[in-house]
Amino acid sequence: MSSPSTSRVGSAAESIDSASPISQAGEPWLPEPGELPTTPWYEEKASTLRLSDIPIIKDKGGMMGKFEVVIPHPDERAHRPPPGFHTFYMNQIEMGLRFPIPRFIAAFCRHIALSPSQLAPNSYSFLLALAVLLNYHGLPLIPYVLMQLVQIKRLGPGKFYLSHKGDHSFIKGNPSSHKGWMSRFFYAKCDVMRDPWRCEMHWRDSAVTIVPRTPDRAPSLTPFLEAMDGKSYSAPKLIREHLLVLRKARNADVVGHFSFHAAAVVAWGGEMVKRLTKAHQKMNASRDQFDKAMGQHAEVLARLEELETLRSREKEAAEAQREALEAQMLVAKEAHEAEKAAREILEAELEEVKSRAVLDAERLRLEGKEEFLKSPEFDTLLGKKAGGFFKNGFFGCVAQWRANGYPEEEHPATFLNVQQAIAEMPDEEEIPEEEEDEDEEEGGVGSEATSPSSPLS
Repeated sequence: MSSPSTSRVGSAAESIDSASPISQAGEPWLPEPGELPTTPWYEEKASTLRLSDIPIIKDKGGMMGKFEVVIPHPDERAHRPPPGFHTFYMNQIEMGLRFPIPRFIAAFCRHIALSPSQLAPNSYSFLLALAVLLNYHGLPLIPYVLMQLVQIKRLGPGKFYLSHKGDHSFIKGNPSSHKGWMSRFFYAKCDVMRDPWRCEMHWRDSAVTIVPRTPDRAPSLTPFLEAMDGKSYSAPKLIREHLLVLRKARNADVVGHFSFHAAAVVAWGGEMVKRLTKAHQKMNASRDQFDKAMGQHAEVLARLEELETLRSREKEAAEAQREALEAQMLVAKEAHEAEKAAREILEAELEEVKSRAVLDAERLRLEGKEEFLKSPEFDTLLGKKAGGFFKNGFFGCVAQWRANGYPEEEHPATFLNVQQAIAEMPDEEEIPEEEEDEDEEEGGVGSEATSPSSPLS
């Protein structure tokens, strides 16, 4: 009596060999159809890759010297590549995609009528790991075999995912998700090869899931499924980069080379990976150093881009500041010129006002002088001045007489006594005002002459 595992493998093999349809079970981590966006994502997302990523893409993807890689502009989208270019994703390369695209993958995409760029990143690691195992068991890598083992799932508009068909799960180890991978796309073009893609490159929103017709010598998958029963293989470890990057090798050469190193340990299941790369340790070390150097080179390029952007921004800011300062200086200069012109006008007006003021003052002075000479105040002032002059002259004469020794005893002069002379003057009814002033002044002189200290008294 066969064991449950044996019967399960046998039933699965019979189902596959008869090319009957197999129910497609969903992966636990995949989104439900109702959770998918109602509008195509590619109408919204722009690429987040930089120019510094181009050397990494070419090196890891095996595109050196044959393919042209372009980073999309912010307004370009994945579903609208430039003429002659096709869209691919950085995460697809990280999960094993190489260029030129392996023939068995191109033939598989041609059968399901999808572009290779429409496959999710884990699909490549799954296909490559499955190819290694199939090749080791002597099974051809043709769409007839692959379509009996691979299930095609639609992730959303324009995107598809490959996984095990039925209840098999011998290939594991892929990441449960690739956050932001749809924004890490680039454009690739090849002009040196004739038909480098060998499959349909235009995007579709549906895939062909029908198994091809059974060939005349159809291989049996029963031994393969029995060998895989209960086994678990890590896809990323099965497809080491250095075992897949063979520039011009055919698919059989690539996978066969890998299978040759895997043959001794396939039966051990999970222990296979630990024994797989022993013969290539030196190459791995060199590859790691090269990847590290490329990473540092990419960081330097990114830093240079940031510095160039910063320098450009600083230059623009300095230019704007210089223009603002020049504008301020021009405004200040114009204001200064206007102020200078206004000051000159004011000075001219002030000079004119001063000239008019001088002329008006001179005119007023002359008019006031004529009016003053005709006024009574001038007559009064004139009389006072004349009396003062007379008094000073009279006293001067007396002083000269005395200084010359004139004998007053021998020659008395009554006119020297002003008071006496006034007393002897005849009375008159009217005395002019000027004479009264002079008498008052002379009276003062006589009183001084008759004072006890005067020698004439």
